Amino acid sequence: MDDKNKVEQVVLMGLVTVLGATVTVYTAVAALVVSAAAAIFVCGIGPFLRQTDTMTPAIRWSILIAVGFAVSWILGSIAPWILPIPERAQLFLRISGLMPIIFHADAARVSGTTDWKTESLRSWIIFGMVVLATGLLREVLGRGTIAGFLLFSGWAIPADFFSSPVGAFIVPATVILLARVYTSLQGERSGAVS
Repeated sequence: MDDKNKVEQVVLMGLVTVLGATVTVYTAVAALVVSAAAAIFVCGIGPFLRQTDTMTPAIRWSILIAVGFAVSWILGSIAPWILPIPERAQLFLRISGLMPIIFHADAARVSGTTDWKTESLRSWIIFGMVVLATGLLREVLGRGTIAGFLLFSGWAIPADFFSSPVGAFIVPATVILLARVYTSLQGERSGAVS
């Protein structure tokens, strides 16, 4: 991945999870755990599915997608028993195993990318930061709480739309904008130094 657009690419690979499963901090944590578990299972089973005459790439990817979906569906169904997760976020947890970010490491390994482990780890760190930051901002701005606790007694909810689908688009878009501004400032600074 190109470093300049890495945050944007990571957000796009996990877009449905970032938009749908970040209503609160709890849902963001659950989304990250469910997505990471699905990715670990997919990467774990990937090496056993070597290409042969019977194991074509289409069959291999079908199996990997089924595994990712099964893991996220099971864990997404269990998550509401562990954390207070709004009903509208549960579906997004269940389908998070279908996001391209889940299959990124396996695809990089299969394509022969030399440093696929480091690249995949960096992508997951960025994904985790974006998911957690989005969940935190949407809950604070949309509900006036953090993990369900009111920040200030008597504080009115400033912008309820942040907890709606509209807010789901605005917060990651702001994160991408800030990442782009930061990388362009870094580029200008390194250009001025040399």
